[in-house]
Amino acid sequence: MSMIKRFKNKKINAATSIVLGFLGVILVGTFLLCLPFSSASGHWIPFINALFTSTSAVCVTGLIVVDTSIYFSLFGQIVIMLLIQIGGLGFIALTSLVFLIFGKKLSYGNRVAIQESFNKDNNQGVVSFLRKIIIFVFVMEFVGFVALLPSMIHLYGGGYGIFRALFLSISAFCNAGFNVTDSHTLEFQSIASYSQNSLILIPIMLLIVIGGIGFAVAFDIGNKFTKHRRKMSFHSKLVLSITAFLIFVPALLFGIFEWNNPGTIGSFNTWDKIVNCLFQSITPRTAGFATYDMSLLKPQSRMLTDVLMLIGGSPASTAGGIKTTTLFVALLAIFRRSNSKGDVVFMKKQIPNKLIRKSTRIVNLALLITFVSTFLIVIIEGGSVTIGAAMFEVISALSTVGLSLGITPGLALLSKLLLILLMFVGRVGAITLLVAFVGKMKSINEEIEYPDSKIMIG
Repeated sequence: MSMIKRFKNKKINAATSIVLGFLGVILVGTFLLCLPFSSASGHWIPFINALFTSTSAVCVTGLIVVDTSIYFSLFGQIVIMLLIQIGGLGFIALTSLVFLIFGKKLSYGNRVAIQESFNKDNNQGVVSFLRKIIIFVFVMEFVGFVALLPSMIHLYGGGYGIFRALFLSISAFCNAGFNVTDSHTLEFQSIASYSQNSLILIPIMLLIVIGGIGFAVAFDIGNKFTKHRRKMSFHSKLVLSITAFLIFVPALLFGIFEWNNPGTIGSFNTWDKIVNCLFQSITPRTAGFATYDMSLLKPQSRMLTDVLMLIGGSPASTAGGIKTTTLFVALLAIFRRSNSKGDVVFMKKQIPNKLIRKSTRIVNLALLITFVSTFLIVIIEGGSVTIGAAMFEVISALSTVGLSLGITPGLALLSKLLLILLMFVGRVGAITLLVAFVGKMKSINEEIEYPDSKIMIG
């Protein structure tokens, strides 16, 4: 039997559905963004620019090769906003929602695909879980929209102010990092014009954090207050503890490093310095909004940003990265002794060796991809890009962050294509891609399970 016949006869598994779904949305988005009425100039947009932008939007990254507000028309910006929404929720979730709206029952394959998309340990109750996610996402984005609306209307007036508030709310909650800026003369400034406007920065920070802690954790918090449950799950407690640590400790370090740096926050008043330090500790995991030029960060701050970008958010969220709990479990394997079975005990919870091996594999794979990709970009660019700058862009793409030192627009075609691939891998997941290509029929979450410790990774 030929390879083509074997492929036709082969049942598409959940991993393949996820990969093909995201790829399909990216290609449709690329086509729409190529059209003349997507461009502010009214001309056809070069394919590579449209492909890069579409991939970045669907993969909720935020890396750009052209400025969103200057280069794209209102239609193009609306397309980008919709791509961000689709990417944040996931193609499988949205298509399943359409089936539910029209009263269609989800097939077993669709249920498994949703299970894989949101790292659930089984597909029981997946429809109700999906409904809760959709409602939660739209409610949070609407709350963010309302919070941002007064400031946006004050700055830009009625019509465009409303659109900016909606765009920014969706982009922030989905951890995308895209923004339609207010300047048509200064390119690639992200949200630098809001760097001393806490009425805008604080809602954005809250949206990023809520979108990045994971849907299961958000629901657990809601149940604690609405259903008066006394205890949250061990996973939720762990995620919230790690998230708090990764917000306040890096914020303190950024304050120490950047307090008097005139290129970043040195000229701000004390309150704005504090807000920007908190923002700088939140945005790398993995929102990608920048309130100042990232290239002006001190070396130690840039290195800290690299680490935060690589870590990313928490499992089953809109964020990317290796995930908070994944890193935590991998570190436990280093600093705590294991028993004869290779399991580790933490806070009277047993973390099985299977979970530890999964975590270390994810971390090692992310590091390997980072170093190889950095090496390739340095070679492709012929030494015109430093190792540090190349690694910053690579981590930003792989972890779907979107922060940049400003070198991405000037990179060679091969380097841009590599970043596109990294964004796709970072959003879909390297392990999901491996399973999709290998074609194993078993669930990709076979090793992402809820053992005694009830920790979700990956």
